Amino acid sequence: MTDATRFPDVELALIGGQQPFVLDELKRRFTIHSIYAEPDPFAALAKIGHRIRGAVGHGMAGLTRRHLELMPKLEICALNGVGLETSDLAAIRERGVVLTTTPVLFDDVADLAIALALACCRQIARADRFVRAGRWGPERLPLGRKLTGMRAGLIGLGRIGIEVARRLEGFKAKIAYVDPVRRDVPYQAYPDALTLARESDILFLCAAGGPKGSPPMIGREIFDALGPRGLFVNIARGWLVDEPALVDALAQGRLGAAGLDVFFDEPKVPTKLLELDNVVLTPHIASSTEETMRAMGACVIDNLASWFSGRGALTPVA
Repeated sequence: MTDATRFPDVELALIGGQQPFVLDELKRRFTIHSIYAEPDPFAALAKIGHRIRGAVGHGMAGLTRRHLELMPKLEICALNGVGLETSDLAAIRERGVVLTTTPVLFDDVADLAIALALACCRQIARADRFVRAGRWGPERLPLGRKLTGMRAGLIGLGRIGIEVARRLEGFKAKIAYVDPVRRDVPYQAYPDALTLARESDILFLCAAGGPKGSPPMIGREIFDALGPRGLFVNIARGWLVDEPALVDALAQGRLGAAGLDVFFDEPKVPTKLLELDNVVLTPHIASSTEETMRAMGACVIDNLASWFSGRGALTPVA
């Protein structure tokens, strides 16, 4: 945050919550309306929307057509994150509103993908429970799997997928991918996810998500193609997966294990998943490090400061 300029006459609508330091800095620089915290956010926005020139949201609380209709003077919306699934991009472009994201989280997400893969292969969460329960000695933990040298498939080879692949190179993995865009990479491209799953020991879902409610990308066929020794890691979006099919595959042993950071109806997690030893669960923390949270927050603030100083947005996507 190199620019400390203040804009007290500029009113911003917070349509999604922010980290405390981001909120404090926004309050210091702008006039803020935290409509997301109101019992009826849209009713609250209707009262002040005609004065709003900027909005602030996050990947799971984006800018919708209804927001736009209530903010006729809106110029820019800064999202804290990179997810665009909850934003109406067509309506945003029609209105000529600038939408920005915080493209500084890719390393952290890729790191967690590898951590989940290792946790599945080496049964780290299960082993921790095993030791804490005093079972070490009287019993032996079943053998784990070796990540090094596995056939690794990536669904999506964008900025996150490519970082996952680079880390997998260090594990001497045989890397393949499927992506709508053919990439100039030394990895094998497959025509579809099902074929990729058949040729993979571990499958990473790194794809950009469509809107919630769209048909899932990953379902029973994919899990059956991976098979009872196959591993699945999801650091994308929970609704890209047929969650009941995933739960059934894990419970019935048709899929070996899964590492999941995202779920269909967060923060709700299917009860059956909580009971399984062959799944590792984290609470959507892929970008949740001190360093990256601060960098993301700074990106939000810097985008708004740059825009209202007349220099344009720094990381626009629309």
